[in-house]
Amino acid sequence: MTVLATRTRATTGAALLLPRRRARQDAGLLLGTALLLAGALLALLAAPRLLDRTADEALRTAVAHAGADAGVTLRGASPSDAAPPGAPFDELVQQARWIDAEVDLMLPATAVGRSAPYRTVLDGRSAFADGGPDGVVLATRLVTVSTPSDPADPVRWVAGRVPEAADPGTPEDPRPPTVQVGLHVDAARELGVDPTLAPVRLRIGTRTSYQTVDVTGLYEAVDPQDPHWARVPELLGPVATPTSEETPLLVGLYVVPDAVSDMARVMGTGRLPGSALALPDVDRITTADVPSLRRDVVSFLTTEKGASSGLPAVLDAFAAHLGAARAQAALVLAGLGATAACCLVLAAALLVERRRTHLAGERARGASLASVALRGAVESLPLAALAAAVAWTAVTVWLPRAAAGTWLPVTVTLVAAAAPAVLAARAAGAAWAGRRVPADRRERARLAGLQAARRLLVELVAVAVAVLALVSLRGRGLVPATGASADPLLTSTPFLLAVAASFAVVRVAPAVVRAVGRWTTRTRGLAGPLAATRAQRAATSLLPLVSVTVAVALMVLCGVLVQNVRDGQQVAADRLVGADVRVDGALESDRAAAALDALRAAPGVTAVATGAQLTERTIGRDLDLAATVLVVDAPELARVRQAVGLPVDPRLDALRVPGGLGPDDLVPVLVDPDLLPRLGRTQDLLLQVYTRHVDTEVVGTTALTPDSGAPPVDARAAGASVTGDDGVAVVDAATLAPVAEKMPPVTRAWVAGPGAAQAVADAGLADLPGVTVTTRDGWYEQWSRAPIPGALTALLLAAVGALALLAVVALALVVVATSGERGRTLSTLRTLGLDARTARWATLGELAPLVVGGLLGGAVIGLALPVLVGDALGLAWVTAAPGSVPVEPVLWPVLLAAATLAVALLVAVLVEQAVRRREDLGEVLRVGAR
Repeated sequence: MTVLATRTRATTGAALLLPRRRARQDAGLLLGTALLLAGALLALLAAPRLLDRTADEALRTAVAHAGADAGVTLRGASPSDAAPPGAPFDELVQQARWIDAEVDLMLPATAVGRSAPYRTVLDGRSAFADGGPDGVVLATRLVTVSTPSDPADPVRWVAGRVPEAADPGTPEDPRPPTVQVGLHVDAARELGVDPTLAPVRLRIGTRTSYQTVDVTGLYEAVDPQDPHWARVPELLGPVATPTSEETPLLVGLYVVPDAVSDMARVMGTGRLPGSALALPDVDRITTADVPSLRRDVVSFLTTEKGASSGLPAVLDAFAAHLGAARAQAALVLAGLGATAACCLVLAAALLVERRRTHLAGERARGASLASVALRGAVESLPLAALAAAVAWTAVTVWLPRAAAGTWLPVTVTLVAAAAPAVLAARAAGAAWAGRRVPADRRERARLAGLQAARRLLVELVAVAVAVLALVSLRGRGLVPATGASADPLLTSTPFLLAVAASFAVVRVAPAVVRAVGRWTTRTRGLAGPLAATRAQRAATSLLPLVSVTVAVALMVLCGVLVQNVRDGQQVAADRLVGADVRVDGALESDRAAAALDALRAAPGVTAVATGAQLTERTIGRDLDLAATVLVVDAPELARVRQAVGLPVDPRLDALRVPGGLGPDDLVPVLVDPDLLPRLGRTQDLLLQVYTRHVDTEVVGTTALTPDSGAPPVDARAAGASVTGDDGVAVVDAATLAPVAEKMPPVTRAWVAGPGAAQAVADAGLADLPGVTVTTRDGWYEQWSRAPIPGALTALLLAAVGALALLAVVALALVVVATSGERGRTLSTLRTLGLDARTARWATLGELAPLVVGGLLGGAVIGLALPVLVGDALGLAWVTAAPGSVPVEPVLWPVLLAAATLAVALLVAVLVEQAVRRREDLGEVLRVGAR
């Protein structure tokens, strides 16, 4: 037999027999280790897939909330341009077909042609069925709709007959024909129109010129929920007109595609004005489709004249929102995986400790370290593979969609498989390695110095890596810029900091324990000195300390993130709404002005302020600077913000000049702090309002920010204050009015007070066309229940519970692993009269450095890390708060971690005491402690 064969046989001999026997002896510990590994892998594999599934729902919700803004629109040419050959509606229909061909994942594109609103009289009488004022009281619009890829009729005719094309008549007849149209059943009921027996004639036109149309049938929408109807709401019933007081209602008159030529003749044009629109198919879109969909839309927008879409902005905001949530989830999962790996190593160490005598015997009988490691691997590898297979199968069956980033579960599995073999070989090697100590004192000192230097070098390297990871996290940010997975180095930052903190605790703890030990020698009883003596070893055990520190750090970090996400969403609501209720839209009409006046006198309303926003206004003299100008009711806005507890600019109410400006007075203005130093002066600054400029002076700075109107309930809200201008300027509307050539129309209003929401609802502002009402509490409630923020909060809270459980497991494993040696000492002391109470305090004191050191180190990391990295965590995209989101430390996660460790330590001590109580002291006196 060759040497190689002999060594191979010696290494692999009994490789299956011994592990099988030992597995039966330690079946409980092995089963617990397998369950721990399977549970950790379930969490690490399922969490990303659950987040991805939630992301699909969130994407669909975001696109649905965007409405028509997320559609792809292709506008037709101007009606004044030369008409192309063919029917007047063919160009729009062809544009709809082109959108269908070029952009995927969209609903069938719909072409819409419509006229301007006409004043309308119904048979020379009031248009209302119940009477009402005589004369023109109704506005109508001729509308035709066609979906080329879906030839089905979008309406269902329920009364009368289907409209038809008019008789072409004499070709030389210049008079336009009478157009036959359909009317929605709701509009017909409102107007008292019944074409069942005969068509009902309407006169449409201006004050001096009218045409006639015949309502021949009534219809209802086949699918009223079809999003394309949002473009032509007048076809589903009467709607309020935006500004007209003379014609408060607008009704759509549906022209069938066969009669579009009649419609064009009535309008006096060779081509119908309108556009083609395709909306995203929200039922088909997934997060995997976002890159290709965005690429198709951007390509279409750049190649087609007249094309527009807000879908790229929606997708970009969603991608940033999802990237921030994924990055924070990866940070938490990395810490959870590291904590689970530490617990698995502790379990392997406990297994080796139970077999230390057998391993020493094997080594004494000539077993090689390779054979010892092989027998350990034969036992641990199948166990780890089985646990991993069970976890992967369960997750795949439950969540079949694959998720990227499996390096963390693989790493934890490899740790669980390799730790028993490595620790077994290490224990066997140390059992008979021997230790030679030089007789020369100087040589011993030199060797001790070398060992201390090696240890210091390892510690410095660990600290350096942790600091580099922290600096990299602060500089690069946790959220990847390219949409890829988060950098493993960045997500491992809490673990690396915990390792560095554990090294620091190990360095400091012995001195602290010695100081406490000197104090305990002056106390009565044996518990203090005994605990201080045994605590020396526990204070320098690195792996248990790292396990507890990582668990506590991640518990505190998750708690801080949960609290700051919730607080950040409230900050977002405050910044976006700016009051208890915000109203956006066309507020210049008499009805809107009357409603606002009623609000000011309504009970429960503290203050009402209105404003307008102008972008790309020049500011300064001979400076290439542009500002966003906020024209507001300054004193009223100050009262609104003060009433709701928002910060108020110190000089905001001073923008209103009592009695108006004098001949030589300048308009006072506030500018943001970033713009002020770039202006170079504060007096005699030119500010553009429209085409003319006014002379202004800067009287202070402002924290007010621009916005894009009504705050969206999606991630686009995080970029609502971005305008592309160089800064913000705030002026008072009443002060500006006398010196400006014209004032911007009022487009927003802020209402404060305990009864603001009810007062706005009673005023009917939400019923005005083009007006959106947003309440601060309503926006917060809706966004806090959004899919991704809700899923991230649930993940963080679940991680807090899982980490608390792992901390308990780690502490229990440490107590069990050290119970043998501690039990022998306590059993011997019991024979000398040691009572159970003193034994309990001795055990608590022995484990106190581990618990206190892990708690302090983990709490410092968990509280300091979010504050140090700040915006690098991407909280602004998770909370949708414009600007920077302040990170505030909170105390309750620290208290929760302390309570968890205290309860775990108390339970472990009581259980150990109960076990020791059953020991026979007579047996201990006869054969000694075992």
